Amino acid sequence: MSLVVWKLGGSLFDLPDLAQRIRRLKAECYADFSVVIIPGGGEFADVVRRLDQNYQLSARDSHCLALEAMRINARMVANLLGESAALADPDQQQKRLQTWHASEDTAKPMEVWDVINTWNLCLPALEERIAPIPEDWTLTSDSIAALLAWYWQADRLVLCKSIDAPTTDDVHAWAKQGLVDLFFPQIAPHLPCIEWVNLRAQ
Repeated sequence: MSLVVWKLGGSLFDLPDLAQRIRRLKAECYADFSVVIIPGGGEFADVVRRLDQNYQLSARDSHCLALEAMRINARMVANLLGESAALADPDQQQKRLQTWHASEDTAKPMEVWDVINTWNLCLPALEERIAPIPEDWTLTSDSIAALLAWYWQADRLVLCKSIDAPTTDDVHAWAKQGLVDLFFPQIAPHLPCIEWVNLRAQ
């Protein structure tokens, strides 16, 4: 299928030319792949963190609000790229994957997806086949994108960040340094390929 999942870090959302950088990365590095973009929670998730600190929200409530932050940013990034809306329907997403798998078209699409509905639907299967999934701050959009990349049998997960790639391949060290969330090392071994792009430096 030649599918790549991009986790688009929320720290990039202050770039005025973000859309151009995204298109350039696709054209220069991933022209031969269909690309699904999953935006992180960004500043909206940071607001949820502050609310959690101020009011001691339940872990599940904080987690659900952070998922809504991802939904908001999916809509925003889709708008930046000229899409009418981020694709949010799980059935339509699955049909897209099937179409891309069967297609021999050399033109490979790039789409922004709101994955929260799909995430909620596939959570039981992920927990059965990978590990119990926490609903707290130990799991953020990095692991959500990684788990969905595995679920969709993507060829690669690309972490689009604002900093250079770590000097080590040890994902446990990444988590300790706060470069990815604490759950990420549990899913990383299940992925065929993880790439890191400093999109701010592109």
